Formats: sequence, structure tokens, C-alpha cells
Amino acid sequence: MPEITHAIVMLDQLSGALRQDENGQVVGLDVAPTLTKALQASQNAFAGFEVTLIVPQTEDTDSFSGRRFTSFEHPGLRITSVPPVTYSDAASDTLSTLPAPKTPTAFVSADRRLRGDAAKTGFHATPHPALLPMMAQGHTPLGARLTGPKDALQRFATKRAVVPMSFQPTQDERDWALIALMSDQDLSEAALQQFGVLPLDYDPRTEDLLWARPDGKINDMRHELKGRRLIYAEPHQVLIALKAEEDADAFHVHGAHGHSEFLAPDPGLLLPPRADGADFETVKVGRLPDILEAVEINPRIRKAIRRLRPRCSAVTASYKGYLDRYTGVADLDSQGPITSRHSAHPDNKRAEAQLLRDLRALGYCPWRHTFTHAGQVHSNIIADLPGVGRFRIRPDILKRYRKILRDPRPRPWAPILREIDRDFPDLGLGDRLRGLSDAEIRHDIERVLQLQPWYPWWKLKYPQPGLGAKIIVVGAHMDSTAGFEPGYAASSDAAPGCDDNGSGVAALLSLARHFRSLAGHLTHTVRFCFFNAEESGLIGSKAYAAALKGQNAPIKGVVCADMIGFNSDANRLFEVHAGYTDPAVRDLSLPLADKLANAAAEYGALAPAQIYKGTSWNGAPNRNVYDGAINRSDHAAFHQQGYGAVLASEDFFANYASEPSADPNPNYHRQSDQVIDLDYARDITCAVGRMVTLMAF
Repeated sequence: MPEITHAIVMLDQLSGALRQDENGQVVGLDVAPTLTKALQASQNAFAGFEVTLIVPQTEDTDSFSGRRFTSFEHPGLRITSVPPVTYSDAASDTLSTLPAPKTPTAFVSADRRLRGDAAKTGFHATPHPALLPMMAQGHTPLGARLTGPKDALQRFATKRAVVPMSFQPTQDERDWALIALMSDQDLSEAALQQFGVLPLDYDPRTEDLLWARPDGKINDMRHELKGRRLIYAEPHQVLIALKAEEDADAFHVHGAHGHSEFLAPDPGLLLPPRADGADFETVKVGRLPDILEAVEINPRIRKAIRRLRPRCSAVTASYKGYLDRYTGVADLDSQGPITSRHSAHPDNKRAEAQLLRDLRALGYCPWRHTFTHAGQVHSNIIADLPGVGRFRIRPDILKRYRKILRDPRPRPWAPILREIDRDFPDLGLGDRLRGLSDAEIRHDIERVLQLQPWYPWWKLKYPQPGLGAKIIVVGAHMDSTAGFEPGYAASSDAAPGCDDNGSGVAALLSLARHFRSLAGHLTHTVRFCFFNAEESGLIGSKAYAAALKGQNAPIKGVVCADMIGFNSDANRLFEVHAGYTDPAVRDLSLPLADKLANAAAEYGALAPAQIYKGTSWNGAPNRNVYDGAINRSDHAAFHQQGYGAVLASEDFFANYASEPSADPNPNYHRQSDQVIDLDYARDITCAVGRMVTLMAF
């Protein structure tokens, strides 16, 4: 391919995000570190390399009119233009506002549909900005599966321009397998270093990869695989290429349980996450810095909360109401009941909007984490109960600078140079203002005030967490599917998803309602995450987990609730999944599993938790070697990034011969998924709530 001299980058989950205030007005821009790094490398590879950042126009960016973000740009990043682009249902119209390129130009987007349109228009499409440096040198990104020792593969990938998509042990677990995008030179070097090398016959410009994992053997699924582009297969999983025109439901294992996992390029996948103990460190002087003050929490209230085990009936008093509204039994909003929450169905957007309204009504300040997939913009819905931490920036200073930093005017701090010198006497910011750009000054002030993009501090009504407050992620996927129904059409057919995963949505809303009473009394932040497009391959949670890691967010632990409502017998067994293919990540997750099991035991309403500790999804029913939920629900997105995470679920997978038979939901992924055991789901909800409360101290 020719050397690329220009690049058009879509602003999406891989490249960054707009900062919008409470009214939806754009007040800033966050650029993903991987994009900044890639652009700097590209400019080194090709002098004069230029980049245009495109912001897709959605219902949340209607006020956006092609403005430039001169005062918000990051150091070293040049953005020449930001015109709006409208996502369209007609693939050929999606990029109609962009003229055909006159020089070799890359088009970067996470969305294969947009890349397909761009390729037809004459662009050199690519799925991630990290691939731009190799394209600037005239190399075409290629997909490959490399096998070898874990440490050797990690060193190889991090030292070269290799962008990983999946990193897992091989079937015999002696070697690891890295699926990644790389140049032809890197592919040759991998062979010279004696890694196993398997080029993957797919086109990353316009196609994406998907792991399909039925519970049975692949050989038993010949009918379902007919007509699919099979790239690679193992006994219990098959790698499929999805074309630009195929939708998010391009693969579903009809007639048997199973799940799929979308593979997204992620340069940070092989890097370790921020250590749990990386607290904010105060300046080591005889006193606290002038801008800090210690946080004091009434010890009697904290002691009472730690000892208090609230009645489960009180914690989940609104559970049934939430469940009925989000599963089509009762009106969701003024338009009446919903039919489906599938990401391809129009009612999915109604569910997103209603979650925002419900969380606001509970006293939260929720926000959207947006991502693109298959020609559509989706949102994960996020809300925090901010932890108080150990210290906080003085409220008067924090309020003043939060307001200044979101001011779009050039150099808004110029009139208050004396105040800046007074507030930050040791930094000399006032003197430096005359020699630095707006972007550099903004970056410095944000760093000093610990204003991190993993929390929307620019929304002035949103309370800021204290310094040293880590994040406890409490998650559930909000979407549904009835993919096992013959001829199922995701964009129009019903998918009530009462158990999968209306039960988890109702649990999170119930817990959000309960935790409001604990505001101001917990050290760490409790973050409620309603993930979208889980049924399409864990897409929403993978985008969000990667973003948190890229922002160096301080994750203390993750617990997700998925299918916690089906119980057809009196045994009341439930599962806690901590297993993962990487034993080190599994070991980080086991203490969380024990915390959840102990919290359930405190209530005494459920049978002892079945804790899955395995590093393989094969080997049932031995839970020490087997976990059927590996890479199967949203907790997996955090496992893949190196975080400790667990999943709470009903008695879905195989039990020991000495135990009652497993009790999986026969309505799984069917339109008959309309009933759950309410008391059982409430008891699991309360166990999760008790676990999170104790972790947040």
C-alpha cells in the first residue's frame, strides 16, 4: 500500500470522547492516550502527517456544529477540522458528507460498517488509530494468531507495533495464543523468533472477528455454521469473520446454549492495570498542601453501617416495579411498554433514556459512555455514589477551577493570574502561562487537582469523589435477545429478557436506590454500570473496561449480576464465577468471590454459593478446573484487562453428582423468558449489596 499522509479518525470508543455539560453542550474533548501516541509516532514516520477528527452527530450532539477545539487539544495533537457526520440506516449514505480523498488517506473507526463505506469511497480503512504508524510507512495491517510462551509474546507485542485483540492460553495451556494486527515485517519477525504463526484470512479493513462458543462441540453445530466465514476453529470455539454489511446478530448458536465474544483491537490489553494500592499521595511536608483538607467521616455512623444488615425486603422494595417496566409488563415511559431491549431494536434507546431518568430520580448524576457498532451509536449508562476518599481538594478551589477549565474561551484564566499564583504557589503556573499553550495549562491544572477523565468532573452539578477513593464496579447488561427463536429478527421481534437480564437491571436499580442512604459515609466510589450490547459479543463492557484502563482508573473490584432470577426448585443454589484462563487474574478474583459468598451466608436465605475457580470452560462439573462463564458475561471484559471480577448468577452450569441437578433456564434467549422467582432474585441482589457495602469501607 502507499505511504499514508493523512488520516480521518472517527471519535468513538477507541479514540476519545466529547465532554458535555448537564445540558448536552460540548465543553471539551478527551483524546484517548493511544490516539495521541499513535499520531506522534505517525508524524515521526512521515513529516507533515495530518489528522482530521470526525464527531458523529447523534441525539446527544445535536448542538455540535463543526466547531474547532483549539483550546481543548492535547499537547502534540493537531486536529485540523471537526465536521459532523450523521449515522445513517443506509450504509451507502453514512459517509456522504466526506469527499473522496485526493491523497492516500486512512479512515479509522471501530465500526466495520463505517470502514466498509470508507473503503468504497477510496479511503484506506483501518480499525484502530494505533495502526496509523505502520500505515504511514506503507504497511498494510494483517491479522495473525501467534503462539508461544506468555512472557515472550508479551515482550514481542509491546516492543513492536502489534495491536492485540485476544490473549489466552492455548488448549494445552503450555503456550499462549495472541490474536493481533501487525505489519508484514512484524509477521516475519514473529516467525524468525520461532513463534507459531498462523495468518488469519480476513480483511481487518472491513471485517471484524468474533469468537463463537457453543456449550456443545463445534462438530455438532454444522448447520448453524453453514455459510459463515470460518477463520479458525478449536474443539469448543470457532473464530468467525463478520463482514461490513452483517449486523451485530450475525452469529447465534441456535438450539443450544452458547455465547459470542467480539474481538476489538486494544493496545492496552497486554499491559497491567493500575495497582489497587496506588492511592493519592500527598506532598511529603510537615503539613497538608494548602489546597487539601483531610476527610472526616462520623465513626459512629460508619460503625453502624458496617454492622447493619438491612432487611432484604427493604433493599429490594422496588425490585418488581423495575423488573416489570424494563421487561414489557408495565409501561416503561409515556410511550407505554417496551417490546425488546436488543441493541438493534428501537426500544433499546428508550431503555437507555429511562435508565438515565430513573437514576436522576434516585438522586444520582448519571452519564452515557457511548460506543459505535454496526452502524449505530449505543450507550452504557453509568452512575456513581462518590466515595469520600481520604482527602479532598478544598471545595472553594475545586469549584472555581472546574468552572474555569470547562470554559471554551481561549486562556480563561488570564484575568486571575494572581489567584493562580496564590492557590498554587509552588508550581509557578502564573509565570508559565505566558509561555505555554492553553492545552498544556489545562493539562497541568487538571493533574494538580486530580481531575481525571474517568469521572465527568466537568459536569458542575456532579459531586467529585475524594482523593484516594477507588471504584467498585457493580454491573449488569441492559440489553436482551430472543436469538434462539427460529427466524428471529432483532430489530423488530419481541425479546422480553425477564431473567436475561431484566433480573440484573432490576437488581442494580434496587441497589442504587438503597445506596443513596449511604452517601457521604463510604470511602470508595460505588459505580453502577448498565452495559449495552452484551448479547452482541460483550461489546459495551469491553469498550468500557478498556477505556477505564486507558484512563488509569483505580478499580478496586468488579461484581456483575447476569441471570439471577430463574429457580424452579426449592434448593436455592446460586453461582459465583471467578474463573478465568489467566490464573493470575483468577487469583485476583477469588477474594471477591469469597466476599460475595460470605455476604450471602450472612443473610442465610440462599444455599452456600457454588464458587467457580477454573481456568478452562471445559471440565464440568469440577469447579476447581472449570468455569463455564469464562469470557461469557460482562465481568469477562474486566478479566481481560487484568482486573479482579466476579459474576453472580443462578444455578446455570453443571453440578457435582452429590448435589441437586443444575437448574438452567429453559427460556434462555427465547421470547418465553418472562417469569422469574422474585424472592430468589431479591436474595442474590441483597448479597451483592452487602458485599459492595463492606468493600466500600
